[in-house]
Amino acid sequence: MDGTSQIEAVGPLAEPDDCTRFRQIVRAHGLYVQGTGGVQAKVEGLTVHDVTMPDAVLRDIRMIRATLVECDFTGAVFEGSELEGCVFERTGFGSADLTAAVITDSQFLVAWLSNACLAEARLNNSMFPEAQLSQSRLHDLIAQGCSFRGADLSEALFHHAHMNECDLSGADVGRTQFYQSRLAYCRLREIHGDHVNFSGARVTRCEFDGADLFGAKFQKADLQSCSMVRAVLAEADFRDANLSGAKFGGADLGRAKFGGARLLAADLRAANLDGARELTMSQLSQALTDKTTILPNGRHGPYLRYSGAEKPRIQDDPVPRRRNSGEE
Repeated sequence: MDGTSQIEAVGPLAEPDDCTRFRQIVRAHGLYVQGTGGVQAKVEGLTVHDVTMPDAVLRDIRMIRATLVECDFTGAVFEGSELEGCVFERTGFGSADLTAAVITDSQFLVAWLSNACLAEARLNNSMFPEAQLSQSRLHDLIAQGCSFRGADLSEALFHHAHMNECDLSGADVGRTQFYQSRLAYCRLREIHGDHVNFSGARVTRCEFDGADLFGAKFQKADLQSCSMVRAVLAEADFRDANLSGAKFGGADLGRAKFGGARLLAADLRAANLDGARELTMSQLSQALTDKTTILPNGRHGPYLRYSGAEKPRIQDDPVPRRRNSGEE
């Protein structure tokens, strides 16, 4: 066989697959970030599986309509990155740095972001259903139209975050910090967890219906016109909070603290205030109560001025925790 026939048999070189191309792009981007050559990466339209790149330097990377499945970016740096129209399925970002990232129309499906940093990130119409975000740092976050349904947000830090029209329904918020955050028109139905902190937060027309928030802190929070129907708020702290127009129908407020709280037109019908503390005659007179309301002294309402029913009865045993189990 002559040389010509041998060349024809080899043919053109095969194009690298998406996983190989992704690795090449990331390596070149790493050189660009270090200032030693390379080019700024733009990952567009790739579908990547089972790539493991812990501690990768992906600062300022751009990813558009990329799909990453079962990948691992533990400890990676995505600071200032732009992620648009991407899907991250069963992908790990544990302890990753996404500071100031801009994430738009993306999905983090059962993703791991525990202890990740999303400080100052901007999230637009992105989904984090059942994502693991425990102990993550999201202070100064700006989120619009995002979903965290069923996510683990326990011990996460949302200090000074701004969230508008977001859905946190069913999320675990045990010891989560929303200190001085701003939430507007958000759905927090059936969120659950002890000692969540909304102190100093401005929460506008949000829904907490069916939430289970034993010992929650709402001190100096603005909760005007929020809905907390059938919520478990036993031993919550509402001192100096603005609860004007809030709906507490069927809520458990046993032994909660209300010192200095504003209750103008607050709906306490069917609410349990048994053992609630620091309520005054003026506060309860401004709220809406009826015969289904259990007053602080353990008797049924409606509240009558000078009745003394605002004084909590002495209880030897703590108020039992009433979990939401669908019962009426």
